[in-house]
Amino acid sequence: MTKFYKHIVDRLSYNLLALFAFDRLIKLASVIHFFRRTPPPEPQSWPAVTLLQPITRGASGLPGNLRSRAVLDYPGEIQHLFICDAGDSYAQAECAAVMAAFPSLQAELILVETSGNGIASGIASKIEKLVAALPHATGEVFCSIDDDIALRPGALRTMLPYLLQPGVGAVFGLACYTNWRNVWSSLMSAFVNINALLNYIPITYLTEPFTITGQCFALRRTTFESVGGFTHMERRTDDDHELARRVRRCGLRNVQTPMIYDIDNHFSSRRGYEKQMKRWFIYPRQAMLPFMTPKERGFSFLVTVGQLIPALLTLLVIFTLRRSALRALIISLGIFGAVQAVCELGYLQRGTPIRRWPLLPLMAILGPLHVLWALLTNEEIEWRGQRLRIHVGGETEVIA
Repeated sequence: MTKFYKHIVDRLSYNLLALFAFDRLIKLASVIHFFRRTPPPEPQSWPAVTLLQPITRGASGLPGNLRSRAVLDYPGEIQHLFICDAGDSYAQAECAAVMAAFPSLQAELILVETSGNGIASGIASKIEKLVAALPHATGEVFCSIDDDIALRPGALRTMLPYLLQPGVGAVFGLACYTNWRNVWSSLMSAFVNINALLNYIPITYLTEPFTITGQCFALRRTTFESVGGFTHMERRTDDDHELARRVRRCGLRNVQTPMIYDIDNHFSSRRGYEKQMKRWFIYPRQAMLPFMTPKERGFSFLVTVGQLIPALLTLLVIFTLRRSALRALIISLGIFGAVQAVCELGYLQRGTPIRRWPLLPLMAILGPLHVLWALLTNEEIEWRGQRLRIHVGGETEVIA
């Protein structure tokens, strides 16, 4: 290795380290500022809320998730609509158990038969479930919650004041993964918790959110109806992206709020983990990216490209064996760990167990590469026993 070549590797290693440090610190500063902003004032009269809760077989931690919603600390009226497949006796039994344990709960169990719009094996799609529940909804605010979500007690009190501000069409929160029981579940929890705050929050300082996180979001009833609700979404699985686009077309804003919710997703094998990773990135590639403006694509790239630096430094270490590259890698992982600790302890309020901390640097290196792999694969995904093809634009086709 020539002296000039060594000099180039050294310069590249330290420049990448400086870029990574700048990326992390700027993102951390945006997270700190975001959570320190003065929240909107609480309303004098809290609106009645309908919690639309579509449930499909295979949800992790369903009993605890349902109970977390029954004990919400909310001053207004809450209507619980549990929406199950007609043939899903397990989900129905869990909903009935919650209704029996909390007899004062204003709750209703709604059973849905699949209409044959592409979801097989007697499973109604999420949209079919939501549409079936709408005639039963009485609240001034509609809040959709996926079946694998556990809400923290103050979730609605945190999120809804933002919805009640002028010009706001939809609000949504931030996910925190909490399952560390095995390696694959831990890798998924690490991936989400590494990226949730440091990707979603910084981009709100560059552009208004162009999508909403569909796991938990809320709209006023009047807004939902004026934007067309879920009409013509029967064959789509990107209801969150499409609803966000409809809100924006009406001149309203989608707002990221500091409300954090928990997800206890369990993956028993590498295959389950890989299927989830692929699904997460095929959806936006097929259903969101085609509708984004060049500016939005540019900002998304700017916010995420820094994640590749630890992987690039690792490759430099492997192929050059230079101490400078190894030193830069170790320092970058130290910065990564320190920033992650601040985000977890200060804002997610859920820490990675000590025994799982070695997985965090592993995910810092391999996670972005796994994302690139997922983005380059075909458009077929698997979800709870169903194989689907996601076409460009968001339409979904079942593969027998």
